[in-house]
Amino acid sequence: MWFKNLRLYRLTEAFNTTADELNERLSAHTFSPCGKLDLKRQGFVPPLGRHSELLVHAIPGYIMVALKKQEKILPGGVIREALEEKIQHISEQEGRRVTRKERDGLKDELIFELLPKAFVKNATDFAYIATTQNYIVVNAGSAGRAEDLLSALREALGTLPCVPVKPKAPATQILTRWLLDMPERGFELGEECELTAAKDERIVRCKKQDLTADEVLNHIHSGMVVSKLAFNWKEIVSGVIEDDLAIKRLRFGDEIKDKADDSHPETAAEQFDTEFAVMTLEIKSFIEALEQAFDFEA
Repeated sequence: MWFKNLRLYRLTEAFNTTADELNERLSAHTFSPCGKLDLKRQGFVPPLGRHSELLVHAIPGYIMVALKKQEKILPGGVIREALEEKIQHISEQEGRRVTRKERDGLKDELIFELLPKAFVKNATDFAYIATTQNYIVVNAGSAGRAEDLLSALREALGTLPCVPVKPKAPATQILTRWLLDMPERGFELGEECELTAAKDERIVRCKKQDLTADEVLNHIHSGMVVSKLAFNWKEIVSGVIEDDLAIKRLRFGDEIKDKADDSHPETAAEQFDTEFAVMTLEIKSFIEALEQAFDFEA
């Protein structure tokens, strides 16, 4: 249940749809597996998995949803090899050159021939709507996957006015200042960062290093800025902040996870519910600290 990534979006209007209403809206956009000739499909699934049929999971102030994507895997090398064999066969049998237009058509035919035999890859992304904070928190490793989930929500609801959170000053400027002056508001430096230089596109990656050491800071003094920075916040959460304020490799402290276990849930559904409640409470405080540290735009 514990999120491993955070992508934050601010709702520009209050979210007044109830959990029951949202569940009804999502029911028209449920997931179904790829057919023989489908390259990919996506749709909403119960966040609780097989333990529930509801497409939302709600606790006071928070509504969770899950979007499942299924994609056929067709390696480019396999398609290219089959296409070249087909082109060579035509050239030898008919004694002519295959045109670009014909080549494209042959490629499409091959894809349709191979699709029914292709392996499938499944992925599920979770998000929750913090209705009292006016945030949407997405557990997605890339901006593209987060946008896919939000687009699917928007299609189901008809509208979903939200924007990625954005600091008033560039995030790289703030992260660089952290490295020079030490962070504040409960944040501590980790042992990893990425430095970039806009002028010559240099990239320096530091791992398992003291980030306050001269060998690291000298890169800053030469004009580089911090684009990624490992952090620890009050021993509650740790991870890597990127220059778009995405949080990667998010980890919750042992004490936080123990808090969820202390309630001794008896079923998988109760375990999910407890972890969701504990996680959202801690992320709420973490977002408030982020908002103050980076001074989000309204």
